[in-house]
Amino acid sequence: MDRSDTSASGKRVSMEKGVSVPSQSRGSLPGSTNGRWIEGIVGGMSLKSLEAFCRRFATGLRSGIDILKLLEMESRFGSARHRDVAQHMRDGILRGESLSGAMLQQGEYFPKLLIRIVRAGEHSGRVEHVFLEMANHYGELKKARSQFLSQVTFPVISLAIAFFVITLMIYVNGFMQAGSMNDKPFDLTGIGLRGATGVIWFWLFSGAVIGTILLASFGIWKNWFQCHRTLVPMVRNIPVIGPVVTNTALARLSMTLSMMLGAGVDAKRTLRESLLATGNQYYTQGISRSEKEIELGKSFAESLAAPGLLPDEFIQVVEVGEVSGSDSESLERLSATYREKASASLQQLAIFSGLAVWFAIAAILIIAIFTIFFQIMEVYTNAGKI
Repeated sequence: MDRSDTSASGKRVSMEKGVSVPSQSRGSLPGSTNGRWIEGIVGGMSLKSLEAFCRRFATGLRSGIDILKLLEMESRFGSARHRDVAQHMRDGILRGESLSGAMLQQGEYFPKLLIRIVRAGEHSGRVEHVFLEMANHYGELKKARSQFLSQVTFPVISLAIAFFVITLMIYVNGFMQAGSMNDKPFDLTGIGLRGATGVIWFWLFSGAVIGTILLASFGIWKNWFQCHRTLVPMVRNIPVIGPVVTNTALARLSMTLSMMLGAGVDAKRTLRESLLATGNQYYTQGISRSEKEIELGKSFAESLAAPGLLPDEFIQVVEVGEVSGSDSESLERLSATYREKASASLQQLAIFSGLAVWFAIAAILIIAIFTIFFQIMEVYTNAGKI
């Protein structure tokens, strides 16, 4: 594993190779602009590619392959953008950048969370371990996405059929004629949509609603306008959704703390990097307070508890680990527990999402049936008055 540090003379020194090269500023790393504007909107690597990339690096580093050699191999395979990124990362590391620094220079190609975790791994000296953990993490996300799609596929098809039925009703409604000159035409929809014009208006309105929901959901997923800063503290208390966010963040926090404590990294840096590794705005807001507590000589447990953001269970494990001298091992076990909880929460979310779509279909069909029923009852009521 290639670890580096900066000497007092401004040189970036490679600890493995024992040679120094001029330190470069982060902004000087060359990079291709091809496709970056798209990445800014839709993101970079897919979950499948992220899992494979992390697993390749974990396997390679565990086998003793140099990072430069791994990046050279990466630059020969994959899409043109991936090959370009791998080559520029390799060039950046040759110029003195760390691996996380080189990843950061690639725009939105790599998720910020992965970069933070890799940076923590560099500080702790366990880069191969974090790549393996992130490979498992992205694998779990990919599995959860597949479960979600399998849960909602049939409901979505049913929803499409329901829209088709309503469209047919609106079109047929255009052929309904009034019984006499003074009567209004029978309205199947109850809202006055008729014929081809009514179909167009219905689909325009439906498309606008569905498009807005999909666009908002995609924007939240990709953290447009840094929306996670506001939304994450809100959704963490929502049933089904909240446990996914909380357990995933605590699993990352446990894993990073375990690695950095085991490597003997200084306390202040350990706290900052571990909290940043959560990728959760709710927990990162407590960094300053925790750092102040560390500076006052407080223990890790006391410093983490000071902002009042972490659960008591987590603080107790840290405290017991510090007292017993097995904090790294205790946190590693706790990380595995939270990963299992996060996986179960993701499965529950997939099931809930499928049920939500079913309820939406049921609501649409019930409204349509009762609308027709009331229209028919109105016809009979008016006929009885004659």
